[in-house]
Amino acid sequence: MKKIVWCAVWACIALVSCGGKKDAERIASLFGGPDNAGKIKINYVAENRFFKYTHSSPLTMPDGTVIKTGDLKPFWQWVEKKLALELEDVTTQSKSNEIIQTQSATGFKDANIYGGNSVAEDLMNYGTQGYFLDLGKYVNDMPNFKRYLEKNGNIREAITAYDGGIYFLPYIAEIGYFARAFLCRQSWVGALLDGTIRHERETVTLNTAYPGYWLGGNARHGANVIALQNNAAPNGVLNFSAALETLLEYIKDTYPDLDKPSELYLGSTARYDIDELAALWRVIRLAPNTLSKLVTGAVVPGADIVPYFFRQSMYRDDLLRLANYFSGQRIFGSDSYEAKFYLDKNGVLQYSYSEDNLLDNILPLLKSFYAEGLIAPDFTTLSLKDNFRNIYFGGDLRAGHNKFGFMTFDFIPSTTSVSLGGGRVQSDVAGILPPLTRIPGVADGFVRFIENTRVIKNDGWAISSVTGGEKLKQCLKLFDFMFTEEGSTAQNFGMPDMIDNEKYIGSGGIAYPKMNAWFNEQSAAYSNGDGALFSRNFLGFNFPIGYEKSIGFEQQFTSVYGERTWELYENAKVLSCSYNKTSSPYFSLVPPVFSLTEQLQRQLMDTNIGSTQADMIFSYITTNTTSIAQIRDAYASGKIGDYIEAYRDAYALVSGQE
Repeated sequence: MKKIVWCAVWACIALVSCGGKKDAERIASLFGGPDNAGKIKINYVAENRFFKYTHSSPLTMPDGTVIKTGDLKPFWQWVEKKLALELEDVTTQSKSNEIIQTQSATGFKDANIYGGNSVAEDLMNYGTQGYFLDLGKYVNDMPNFKRYLEKNGNIREAITAYDGGIYFLPYIAEIGYFARAFLCRQSWVGALLDGTIRHERETVTLNTAYPGYWLGGNARHGANVIALQNNAAPNGVLNFSAALETLLEYIKDTYPDLDKPSELYLGSTARYDIDELAALWRVIRLAPNTLSKLVTGAVVPGADIVPYFFRQSMYRDDLLRLANYFSGQRIFGSDSYEAKFYLDKNGVLQYSYSEDNLLDNILPLLKSFYAEGLIAPDFTTLSLKDNFRNIYFGGDLRAGHNKFGFMTFDFIPSTTSVSLGGGRVQSDVAGILPPLTRIPGVADGFVRFIENTRVIKNDGWAISSVTGGEKLKQCLKLFDFMFTEEGSTAQNFGMPDMIDNEKYIGSGGIAYPKMNAWFNEQSAAYSNGDGALFSRNFLGFNFPIGYEKSIGFEQQFTSVYGERTWELYENAKVLSCSYNKTSSPYFSLVPPVFSLTEQLQRQLMDTNIGSTQADMIFSYITTNTTSIAQIRDAYASGKIGDYIEAYRDAYALVSGQE
């Protein structure tokens, strides 16, 4: 008998080796694997967030239950009772990519469910090899998810692998809403342009480097404000008075209908372009005495005023988003710095970082912004872990502080409520509409556009192929629950005992569940009032697992300035991208990941495109040690043509373009 069993085992192993994915799935279902009795084992981490409670301070729930270190977080305990199943967090690594690397060596047999942030590509890749179940085969066991896919065919397409399988359920961010927005210190614009305060004597100057964009054949108006400022700079040296007076005269002549100059930039009347923004940045850069006194009440000696900055150096790629405002050059096809492929107006996949328009025309302009001191100086230094938002927006009250920022591109709730310490928050930061731009062949005239929108994220979870029998049914029930009304509400807003009887009315008059007093009090005590942080780190909901996120939670933790920003952008009908078929592929989002066949993977292994060239791009912008020619050579030696061809082939497999 033993001999027969071992023969069967070796026969199955041979089938796996020779037959690949289909046989691996079949054998896994026959033998069940080691985890098909007892608890559902979960190996999951997202940004150091686990299913288990990892804090030293216990948390007392509304019913008196005390959550302590090592327990499942309250949300997942609630799910266990609701679905009559048991969960066990077996995660040992602190990063999701570490989980994938470690577990791939053992065949993903140590847990039933794997997941986390930025793992979708790995889950899909290993899924096509047979290590994760094709959930598309089990949609009848997940009726709510099945209905969701039937209503959202574009999302189904985006998560389908080249072989037609669905190997992970993604975290679907708030589709249809902006991911981030332009935000600035509103009072600075009025103080400088409308004369609401007395201007201090300014001695700082800058050497003009930016030539302007909307001039010559691109001219938007009869005069160009950057050209006028450059003409007012003897020997290329621009001072505060010349920069300000030139801008004010330009606004008066070009926009005579404005009641006051600041209306060119602020509120619903905003109609500035990238040149007019750069002209304002110059004035701001040259006014450290005036602006530091406005912020602190007294002139700050040696004040450093930064017109434009990013939250962290790891967000350095956001500078390239300004390319959108030089005749509509696209940069990111999805809400990820890795998503450098986008669809052009003809529906052809393009790799933005290597395009001629970016390299030849736009990078020199961004370099000139940096040369004039309009961009934060250390934004490309990846070794720096500073939170520049806290420095440039949140340091106003600190003794000896001398760094102040004007404008950034970031998430609305957190940026409009940056802490100043002592229980105070920044009360001057609010939304400003994006610069007007042209998108030739796509939209008529000058339009407002932001390509950064909420998308299907590269996060989620999958079921290991070793899972079968009753355990598989439980896993499928768990996955499906997040697409029920009850499960979706709980994953978005928490359990019933932390939701108020009243509703929260969000933008557009939409009613959402409202967090109750207990939640808000505990959030204040455990996470300084950051509701999202409290929900994920302490309670366990709002995780980047397979579900669709609602904007209602984020909006109710937004300051009044954030609410005004939402309203401003929605009323202005700012254009953005979506998964829906639109009048132009230009506005279409690409899938969060590309499913690569073994042949395409082999083709890509012979290329070298990525961080090397990106580092060179930022070196070009910030130093004089790298040239455009060297960047081109790096792309050529990295076989950029083969790289693009492989991804175009991969996209064609799932988009019906074959």
